[in-house]
Amino acid sequence: MKILLIGSEGFIGRFLRRKLAEKGHDVIGMDIAGGDVKGSVTNSADIMKAATGTELIINLAAEHHDFGVKEEEFFEVNTKGMQNVLDCATKLGIKNILFYSTAAVYGPHAECVSESAPPTPVSPYGKSKLEAEKLIHNWAGADKTRETAIIRPVVVFGPENYANMYNLIDTIYRKKFFFVGKCQNIKSVAYVENLVDATIFLLERMKPGVEVCNYSDYPQMNIRETAETICKCLSRDIPKVIIPLRPALAVASIFDILGKITGHNFSITAFRIRKFNTQTCFASDKIRELGFKQRIAPTDGLKKMVEWYLASVGNKLGDRS
Repeated sequence: MKILLIGSEGFIGRFLRRKLAEKGHDVIGMDIAGGDVKGSVTNSADIMKAATGTELIINLAAEHHDFGVKEEEFFEVNTKGMQNVLDCATKLGIKNILFYSTAAVYGPHAECVSESAPPTPVSPYGKSKLEAEKLIHNWAGADKTRETAIIRPVVVFGPENYANMYNLIDTIYRKKFFFVGKCQNIKSVAYVENLVDATIFLLERMKPGVEVCNYSDYPQMNIRETAETICKCLSRDIPKVIIPLRPALAVASIFDILGKITGHNFSITAFRIRKFNTQTCFASDKIRELGFKQRIAPTDGLKKMVEWYLASVGNKLGDRS
């Protein structure tokens, strides 16, 4: 199958493109950073150029950063960008679309959340992604032969990624990590290779209508278990220091104020500490009931990422010598 992969040069996109190629698909990569076609979902001409002759579009493009992004930018890329993709697909007669949404569409929940929970997003990221999902439902409903799938991943980690999990590994490696609060809250995560497998599983089983599935790795782990696993992989002692949550938030709020004044993106903020200590548990039973088999345990995924991190740190140190 000839596939247009929008967001091909991003973290997930690189892994997904390699796996699709292994499966024998002809992949056209489009990304603002380059690829076969350098372009943006905000530009319909770019999409038309890249999508011509393809049979399926996978849209990974997203604005998702939690600092320095205006609210309208989330909707420009995530919502209007999806509308551009759908409009181009209509013009070109493409009837198969797979969209990467996010578990952020659910908003905060104390309990573990499945696809049956009503979405109540609170962040511009979650709101803009949910609006994009609604566009897909409308598009699929307008033609009963259209086949679409929406996957809602949780926090994704793995080699080549420099986001949340990298920062946690780096902090533990540098012996600067300490526990804040009880750390018993579950943080659903997805190892990138498992997410890619789940994506291809849905792709190969697309049918008329819209299939919506969460994706998170099992077994679910709480923050303490995740940190202790990383400590073990790095041969680091498990930190004994535990700082109560309220004092930590009080101190970190200073960095929130400084960030607003200076525009600097501080690694420690009250927002990030609160987010780190909030339960975000998302069930992904549905995709497993459909027949998906997870290959890699989250502990093994963490081990793979730590090995990559250590090799990366070693290379950087070698560059300085």
